[in-house]
Amino acid sequence: MKKNAVVAALPKPSRAQAVLQRAISSEERYDANIDRILRAAAVVFAEKSFGLASIRDIAARARISFPRIYYYLRNKEQLLFLISERAFTQLMNGAEKAIATTPDADARLRLLINGHLEYHMANIAEMKVLVREADSLSGRYAAKVKRLKRDYSRLFRRTIEDLASARGKTLDRESSRILTSLLFGAMNWFYTWYDPARDFSQRERIMEEVFRMISAAISSR
Repeated sequence: MKKNAVVAALPKPSRAQAVLQRAISSEERYDANIDRILRAAAVVFAEKSFGLASIRDIAARARISFPRIYYYLRNKEQLLFLISERAFTQLMNGAEKAIATTPDADARLRLLINGHLEYHMANIAEMKVLVREADSLSGRYAAKVKRLKRDYSRLFRRTIEDLASARGKTLDRESSRILTSLLFGAMNWFYTWYDPARDFSQRERIMEEVFRMISAAISSR
């Protein structure tokens, strides 16, 4: 059968199917544009700071017209919120998935640390924004990001407490809070010294040293 005859024999999509296909295609383009804008905004905020960056800077980086950017987003604070929300959501989802089937507390803490630092290495601009600029949010934006941050931190804290318990150690509430804060301090300021050209090949060693820092603090009690 000739190619044209085969094409002619295929059923044509109904009008409803055609409308749905166009809608899906439009939604995919919308999502792709949002993603491009958020990535561009993260780079601009990381380079200039949230306060000094402008929507024009972000539009230029995303290669989208200045007026059109407002079709997707309301203002600069919404951009900061979406960057922060997406980062915490991705971190939390990755962490929960990584430890879901791992009963050993040592292994769980290693997986949590590795996942956080791997995300950091792959998303340096977003992590700079998360660490330095998230406090610039206000109102419901600030409340939601604070809740996401608390939930993510609590996952690490519970794992640290589980590790202490597995080693026959006892951590009071303040001790587990301090150790968790020290761990995030080490991980979140990673971008200030990390140089991909020098340190990427050492990433496994870096992750292991962070784990040993907390592990030793628990074992020495």
